[in-house]
Amino acid sequence: MIRATITALTLALTAPALAQSAPVPVAAPDSARLAAAEKAVAALVPKGIYMKMMRDQFPRMMDAMMAQMMGKTAAELGIPRSGSDDGKTMREAAASADSHFEERMKIMTRVMGEEMGVVFDKIEPRVRAGLSRAFARKFTTQQLNEMNVFFATPAGSAFASEYLTTFMDPEVIQEMMAAMPEMMKVMPAIMAKVEKATAHLPPPPKPETEQ
Repeated sequence: MIRATITALTLALTAPALAQSAPVPVAAPDSARLAAAEKAVAALVPKGIYMKMMRDQFPRMMDAMMAQMMGKTAAELGIPRSGSDDGKTMREAAASADSHFEERMKIMTRVMGEEMGVVFDKIEPRVRAGLSRAFARKFTTQQLNEMNVFFATPAGSAFASEYLTTFMDPEVIQEMMAAMPEMMKVMPAIMAKVEKATAHLPPPPKPETEQ
């Protein structure tokens, strides 16, 4: 469960890069508008930002998230557990199954950060290209120029350089974690609605290993 949570959170944080890597055919913006958009995006997604986020911030963020999660019981997190784990914190339950669990998780997040940093460093130029086209579609040349004037100021430069990395700050992660119990509570009802909405479809094929 905890590994699944880490994977889900990683995907959530890196979704902007993944989404921008899949081009969608749209009308090409005029050159002046695109140039202004590219300048704005370069400020918001500076070169090397994803490598920095994944290599430097991701492990610290995950360690902080794990520390907060492991001190809570399954009930406090809204996660169903077996009767034998009732009242135990996640740390106690994990330690009973694997005495090296926390060390293993720290190594896992460090390696994931290093390896995903390499991957997203390669994707980063495409992120900028996709965002530039999106900005050119969403904003006028005047609006983009005004953004660039702001980004050229000390305050604007500070904001732009910290914009993406702020999503991995402890304050943000703390609020995401606080929302987890509520999300877990509503998930059964959501899945029941999904099941009802897909009731007219034949059941999905089983994996070959289960046939």
